[in-house]
Amino acid sequence: MSWSIKIVLLSILLSFSFKGNAQEYNYARLSIIYGGDIPFNFKTIDNYKNGIRIDEGTIIGVTLVDSNQTGADLEGFDLRFRSFNAQANIEGTNGNLPLSTIQVEANNNLGLPAPYANYTGLQSLSTSWINLVEYTQNPVNPPDFNNLSWAIHQIKISYECGVATSLLGAESDYYSVEIEIELVPTGPGF
Repeated sequence: MSWSIKIVLLSILLSFSFKGNAQEYNYARLSIIYGGDIPFNFKTIDNYKNGIRIDEGTIIGVTLVDSNQTGADLEGFDLRFRSFNAQANIEGTNGNLPLSTIQVEANNNLGLPAPYANYTGLQSLSTSWINLVEYTQNPVNPPDFNNLSWAIHQIKISYECGVATSLLGAESDYYSVEIEIELVPTGPGF
């Protein structure tokens, strides 16, 4: 008798958010360079006991352009995530797993280093928005923002499943959850 658990993060869904009237002037875009579908295949007892980590599972390019219009000044961005549409569980055919079974971590891949980018470390998947990155280009007040391009400003996303929340005792099944990642520009007018 063979048994396994397969958890799939279906389609990392990307969006961006502008608040106020800033959307008339500035431009933001997230680009998945690779890693839109992340499968976790638990095939051994060791996988069940210790979980699985996928380093650099997703690479995201960030494009953020400031039009220099008064009242909509960019200073940086927040990159945050949650389960898509605040899905409450990792859903299986015969049962569910808690969202805390999956943790997500962001790090600099290209052009977004510390100290300008504050990477918040490993975070458990939740129904609430959680920041992965808080980025401000310059430490001066107010910052002098320079545009970002997806080709040279990239974030790598790593995933853990079954590490913080054990899968021992979970029923063999095919489970899935979608993760939503959102780019939120920051600065006066947002």
